Parts: sequence; structure tokens; C-alpha cells
Amino acid sequence: MGYAETDSVEAGIKFTSPSGMAVETTGTTVLVDSHDMYVHEVEILDGVGQGNRFLLNLDVAEEQ
Repeated sequence: MGYAETDSVEAGIKFTSPSGMAVETTGTTVLVDSHDMYVHEVEILDGVGQGNRFLLNLDVAEEQ
């Protein structure tokens, strides 16, 4: 089962986004009905945009 099929994820899991940013899950999940998948909110940990949050399909990110 991938993250896109998971309706919740715990906060604090670290990933590297496809663009190379270090991010961490916040615990917030959103269902994208039109694609029947879940995306999870992450926060940028360092560099440009540090502290900003966005939604990410964790299946395309690499867990650290």
C-alpha cells in the first residue's frame, strides 16, 4: 500500500521531495477526489522556503 492510498500519516516523518528539498510530514492529509488519492502536508525543513508547507504525494518522495 502506498502513501497515496493511506488516509493518514503521522507527523515527523522526513522525506526528500522530487526537487531535492528536505521536508517533514505535519500529520495533515487531504483526499483528492478527482484522482481518488491522498496527499499529505509537509513542511520545508531548511533552505529557501523554510517553514512553508505544501501538499505532496509522498509516493514520489524518498523517505529519509
